[in-house]
Amino acid sequence: MGLKKHERLAYRLSDIIVRLNNGERLDIFELADTYKVSIRTLKRDFQDRLTILDFSEAGPQFYCLNAKKIGYLDITDIKRFANFASVQDLLPKIDRQFFQEQLNQSILVKGFDYEDISARTNEFKAINQAITNCQYIEFDYYKISGSGSGSKHHYLEPYHLLNKNGIWYVVGCRYGQTLTFCFTQIANLQISTKTFACSEDIKEKILGTDSLFFGNQISEIVLQIDAKVAGYFERRDLLPNQELVRKLDNGDLLLICKDVHPREVVPIVQYWIPHIRVISPSEVQAQMKEVLKNYLAK
Repeated sequence: MGLKKHERLAYRLSDIIVRLNNGERLDIFELADTYKVSIRTLKRDFQDRLTILDFSEAGPQFYCLNAKKIGYLDITDIKRFANFASVQDLLPKIDRQFFQEQLNQSILVKGFDYEDISARTNEFKAINQAITNCQYIEFDYYKISGSGSGSKHHYLEPYHLLNKNGIWYVVGCRYGQTLTFCFTQIANLQISTKTFACSEDIKEKILGTDSLFFGNQISEIVLQIDAKVAGYFERRDLLPNQELVRKLDNGDLLLICKDVHPREVVPIVQYWIPHIRVISPSEVQAQMKEVLKNYLAK
């Protein structure tokens, strides 16, 4: 199956960056033939998407990096930058600036729809700097609930700014527990001068999961996908931490979601009814049936 548009773009940009990083002098006409795209598309790559790179020669035909910058990117940097550059057109302007300034793992993207945080630029930037410097932050956190508003004060080791499904979150640690806070519900932010020892294990844990419910997950949820819609789940991961167990003879899929919270899986299952069901834990399927039964009874 062919790659999607942003995946093709990420592949092309990765390859271009690798070649530039290796010291090559790239000819835009040769690139057009190699990647089967127009000169206009490639000019947009260089002029809009790759402007952060330090070019010693920047067109109109030839492109190469400043000699001092050749070889300074490793493969992780290249992949992260190419993935960002392939979706940056979907980001609000202020978010594009943050990514271009940092290009580091303190900002983590999970999803391609973004809320506008331009009114809180300074706070966002301050948290990002605190993450970089391993500084504690403290703030009041306002939960959104039907029972009224209230706040609680938090003192946190910040690790990542994460965007999932359009919402920005601050992920951090306190007393050994990983916690997640919605950025726009944070108030009275203060950056402490005190620093903490950053844990690589915690960083890897945050990077390695699609879940936001750190410490509150169940080990696995097994689901069966109807063959009629199986292609959608094979094409890309529609469920958090989705893995294929096997494809059944009738075309159905058995999928497993590891280390997730039911609240992250159930809404997606409900969206795909009647083509998906929870095999285990059985109580998740039973609870979902009860909710639907009560809804239909109203």
